[in-house]
Amino acid sequence: MAYGQSRRRDSPSPVTVLTTVTAALIAGAALGGVLYATGNLRIVADVYGLGGVVNEWTLVFCHSLLAGAPFVAIVTGFSRGQRVPRPLAESHRSSFLCACVGLSYGALLWVTVVAYGAPFAFGFITGNAYPVPVHHRESFYALLLFGAVFGAWYPLLRSFFDERR
Repeated sequence: MAYGQSRRRDSPSPVTVLTTVTAALIAGAALGGVLYATGNLRIVADVYGLGGVVNEWTLVFCHSLLAGAPFVAIVTGFSRGQRVPRPLAESHRSSFLCACVGLSYGALLWVTVVAYGAPFAFGFITGNAYPVPVHHRESFYALLLFGAVFGAWYPLLRSFFDERR
């Protein structure tokens, strides 16, 4: 067992946590930048009934952290898998391969959260029917960029923090 890694498989090492948080903050800035540039940043806070720039950016970074953790679990699972194709198994070491996985993850996030998840949740909460799927191009591009940026930065930051241990 390598120094600094967790003894239990289900608890991440401190390097993994630090890498995930840092990559999520960088990718969150990219996500928020696209939403801001397209005029959709306020929608994030409006969902929670909040307003103001601080709330908007805080929620974007919180959502980035929430979305980053499953991505790291997926990439880590690929690296440990026995019957995983080699490019996927090596994606945790390559920024390009991990960015490609991140693009797929961003598209998956958009489908599950924006296109189908949000309308079902809002319909359940309010009792009103919402159209499914929701076609919101700006959030699609923003989540694709989030996944690609997170995926590109994760291996770089991982090796950077591993070297500093």
